[in-house]
Amino acid sequence: MRPLPLVALLGLVACRRAPTQPHEPARPSTAAPAVAPVAVAAPIYRVDPTVLDHPGVLRGSVRWSGPRPSTAPMAVGPGGNPDLCGATQGDPTLVVAPDGAVANSVLWLSDIARGAAPDLAPVTVDQLGCRYEPHVLALPVGAEVRFGNSDHGLLHNVHAYYGYDDDDNWFNQASPHGLTVSKRVQRAGVARLICDAGHVWMLAYVHAFTHPYYAVTDAAGRYELRAVPPGRYTLRFWHEGWTRRAMEGNRPRFSPAVETSRVVDVAPGGTVTADFSLGPDAVAVAR
Repeated sequence: MRPLPLVALLGLVACRRAPTQPHEPARPSTAAPAVAPVAVAAPIYRVDPTVLDHPGVLRGSVRWSGPRPSTAPMAVGPGGNPDLCGATQGDPTLVVAPDGAVANSVLWLSDIARGAAPDLAPVTVDQLGCRYEPHVLALPVGAEVRFGNSDHGLLHNVHAYYGYDDDDNWFNQASPHGLTVSKRVQRAGVARLICDAGHVWMLAYVHAFTHPYYAVTDAAGRYELRAVPPGRYTLRFWHEGWTRRAMEGNRPRFSPAVETSRVVDVAPGGTVTADFSLGPDAVAVAR
């Protein structure tokens, strides 16, 4: 994934698979040379408590700036169980609170080599109300994801792909009500979840990392990375994109994911604030 054009620097899943993926990588932008390059190879991460003397904290928020885009509900067709899923389903791609806070953005350190041990506790993704909950999930490589189905009377299907293309399967498995499907994450990067059982609006993302320095913004648009070893790092930002560009079969196809980055310096025992702002055409980094 590469940054969306017009990156600007400011002051500091779902059913019946369509043949085309809903997202595609964005092309890199050359408009803001002050933003750190995204194409940085991540080092091999090593658990090393010796570097955690006087660790720092990295926190911030993501907010929407400018006119709100239209995210009209999606119609539930006859094959999508409208009697149980409703006549329409809301667009899951852009969740903006009345005060502009943006949920479901992912932030992480892309070049950290040593630090705390990842938490490998199991994580649950539920299928509830004909949607994936949570919509965006982040966890370490090696953790187990437990997929549940809380929708009475509905057979869901979880089809997971690595990346944004439909040619690199993670798994594809039926998910009956009341049963749990467990899968262990074995590869770093982003995976996309859809449903091949008629619920074409269902969509979710799983981000996997080799280290514990990542976060997903909450309903208030906030994120926090704790126990960060002092040093200089590249902080990366991701949002899935929200413009519904076309329909491929019965499945909506969205604009490319938005991604950018900036350099942060974490002092011993210090707290760094790095805020991000999403807009109709671009993502901007605030210092």
